Amino acid sequence: MQVLRQPVPLAPATAACVGAFDGLHLGHQALLHRARALVTTADAPGRVALVTFDPHPALILAPERAPRLLQSAGQRARVCAALGVDALVLLPFDRALADTSPEGFVERLLIHGLRPAAVVVGADFRFGAGRRGGVHELDQLLRPAGIVVEVVEAVPVPGDMSPTPGTTAQKLSSTEIRAAVVAGEVAAATAMLGRWYSVEGSVVRGAGRGRELGVRTANVDPADALLPRPGIYAGALGVVGGPGPWPAAISLGKNPTFVGDPAAPLVLEVHALDQQLGDSLYGLTVEVAFAARLRDEQRFSGPAELMAQISRDLAAVRPALDPAALATFAAHLSPTT
Repeated sequence: MQVLRQPVPLAPATAACVGAFDGLHLGHQALLHRARALVTTADAPGRVALVTFDPHPALILAPERAPRLLQSAGQRARVCAALGVDALVLLPFDRALADTSPEGFVERLLIHGLRPAAVVVGADFRFGAGRRGGVHELDQLLRPAGIVVEVVEAVPVPGDMSPTPGTTAQKLSSTEIRAAVVAGEVAAATAMLGRWYSVEGSVVRGAGRGRELGVRTANVDPADALLPRPGIYAGALGVVGGPGPWPAAISLGKNPTFVGDPAAPLVLEVHALDQQLGDSLYGLTVEVAFAARLRDEQRFSGPAELMAQISRDLAAVRPALDPAALATFAAHLSPTT
């Protein structure tokens, strides 16, 4: 996959999907599928470019209200590659771009910059200073240049396909996914993303309690990632560009059996099933995927009671994992080039 950071001409017969694309969920994937179909012929498959912004526009326009993103930059690139995106275009977003008129945005970045064969956007796409441009304006500006504009309607939230009579199906959005993650509803997040929700982080040294209990864990520093509600989860652990993934039991909490301070920071600990990883992961970048919530975190009377529960948790991991989802997660750990 080609990664571009400037609006330079794309390869011929490339359709460009334009948007913020936080999460690359099923709604975003619908744009990619439509874009591919637009430029594919009987003689050759077309090319698809995902055109987005770095940093996310909300971080520039309203940093005090900007949400935590569903993906790191590395995760977004790897998922793009796994989805078959041919070119990832990261347009630098700053105040100057934010203040560009809709006409200037289209002329500089699309007509004279990327020069796509087609542009695909969602029905609620807005662009230009004050978000004055919409899909109608985009079509009016690109049509004279011979660039096709295709609008893809919103994808409803899975399970909400048949709304109550007189109501509208709830739109699938990054906001809906964030709400599900924060609530610990990782199965719902999976349904909207089309893959397990995962966080990226570095493996750091912890308190060593897992070693003492005989259940070693990788302590992961997730930096600014959006974390699910504290609790115990079934999921997977994999090294970015390295070994794995492995089925895993995940603990996200404050270790109340050993730590009595309710203000203690959250700790993300991951035990890879049937692996003897030792100290081999320290300093590496990993991803932790959340497949199913097993239970709330709780305080036990001591190590013996805790270990009995850990044994039950470990036994519950594999039955909660879909092998196809694990294979998809594996593809998202591969380097982009």
